Amino acid sequence: MLFQQIEQYFNNRETIGVQPGLDRVNKLLKYVNYPDKNLPIIHIAGTNGKGSTSQFIQSALLANNYKVGSFTSPSFYGIRGFIQINQQPVSESVFSHAFQKMLPAIEMLDKEENSPSNFEILTVLSFVCFEDNVDIAVVEAGMGGMLDTTNVISPILTIITTVSYDHTAFLGDTLVEIAEQKAGIIKPLIPMITGVSGAAYDIIEKKTEEMYSPLFVLDKDFTYESITMNRFIFNISKQQFHINLDMSGKHQHYNASIALYGLHLLREQGWQLTEEKIIEGVEQAKLPGRLEKIHSNPSIIVDGAHNLEGIHALVDAVKRQYPKSDHHILFAAFKDKDVENMINCLKENLSNVNVTTFDHVRAPSLEELELLDTNQPQLLVYDWKKYIDKAFENKNECYYLTGSLHFISLVRQYVKELQRNMLNDS
Repeated sequence: MLFQQIEQYFNNRETIGVQPGLDRVNKLLKYVNYPDKNLPIIHIAGTNGKGSTSQFIQSALLANNYKVGSFTSPSFYGIRGFIQINQQPVSESVFSHAFQKMLPAIEMLDKEENSPSNFEILTVLSFVCFEDNVDIAVVEAGMGGMLDTTNVISPILTIITTVSYDHTAFLGDTLVEIAEQKAGIIKPLIPMITGVSGAAYDIIEKKTEEMYSPLFVLDKDFTYESITMNRFIFNISKQQFHINLDMSGKHQHYNASIALYGLHLLREQGWQLTEEKIIEGVEQAKLPGRLEKIHSNPSIIVDGAHNLEGIHALVDAVKRQYPKSDHHILFAAFKDKDVENMINCLKENLSNVNVTTFDHVRAPSLEELELLDTNQPQLLVYDWKKYIDKAFENKNECYYLTGSLHFISLVRQYVKELQRNMLNDS
């Protein structure tokens, strides 16, 4: 089967939605002889910060000459982008070989009317791709933790970055309920790192005690001090390390500190990591879609702030970079998110805020956006592509396009098309 045929195969299965339980994933793993069992894996869950924390860890491992696999979502690079080796989408040949190996098991479950979703297939497919090609893998939970498809692994380290409101229809309406789902990744005797506090922390602490898992906590076992948007000091064991990140935003100091402590624990486990190379890797780490500048003159920055916590981080970054309101905001999110409160937060704190939608089954219609109960009138953009076209004419302005990571992915693709057209015309 050609790779293009495999892509179409996945497209045809898009209607198979989220289903509870790990039964299908375990059956797929059994068929391919559990490729995850001998693979060292770091498992990361959390409402926000999973992608950044994963990227910091991967970059440091690469700087120390390890081959690193990662399973992440969503993908900015098509179906192969969910599965990466050394921070690059897995090759078509490796992906295709792994898929052909799994296909009989997928067809068997289809016949049993127990069809696996695309995300379940991709989860197992990632382990098949990694089996003979990487030294270590970093796996992000897709949603929650306890019932997430990735929670079939036996990791060497677990991390819960943050706990806040998101996916409440699946994870629960309170932080305690959401924390209980996230804490489902905690495994017996396996170290757990977190930066959460309050009632969510109490849930995580209780779970680690039940599992006899060592727990390491921000502001207790390690700390950080923000200096600028990119610079901070990481403190551990009476040592200080001055870190200058390529990623911008104070929230990245938090994520990088979680990652740095995870790398410290890996050193204690015997991984050959030097302090110099760890810092070098962390400082060089990049992540698409997180305060990512994708064009200059005008400045176009994309940020996947897809929940209220992410919006607060974006507001903080914009205020620090443009305290005199010299910016424009375009926001679009899935309708099953807390859209009203996210829009209110943007409009209360920033100027020139517009709202739009995009082509996706979960995206709101313009009519639905008009009916939202926000504290200020909606400034709707009916066509976000025309908004960007117009932005290209204002060379001295700065535009932030934010919200759903799917929307951000579409924006990145469109801006690249405009850039290619500009080169062809020059």
